[in-house]
Amino acid sequence: MESAPRTFRLYEELEKGEKGLGDQSVSYGLDKGDDQTFTFWNGTIVGPANTNFDNRIYFLQIECGAHYPNQPPVVRFTSKINIPSVNQNNGSVETNKFPMFVQWRSEYTIEKILIALKQEMIANRKNSQPADGDFY
Repeated sequence: MESAPRTFRLYEELEKGEKGLGDQSVSYGLDKGDDQTFTFWNGTIVGPANTNFDNRIYFLQIECGAHYPNQPPVVRFTSKINIPSVNQNNGSVETNKFPMFVQWRSEYTIEKILIALKQEMIANRKNSQPADGDFY
């Protein structure tokens, strides 16, 4: 019965993501619509204006494991990006470098993670970036 709260929580997140009720510069949803475990997700972040990320869309894979939301999901950029919390070899958001993961709280959501990554882009607005369209 432990998985019921996780499933309900992720269902609520899915509904919010599908309805586009939050920040319009980020989006997220299930990778496959028939994933009844709510484990594998896709996310996008629209590059913030007036930064080196501007006019780009960044794609991510998100895996909400069995212990989510008590533990953070595994998040990986599939679009190449240069920000401090992302492993430049494989696009993984490093749990020990991403402040939200270092201080993880169970009330954090997929949307909040994507917004925090967008804020990291803004904080590193001048970082040179790989060519648009490059993937890990």
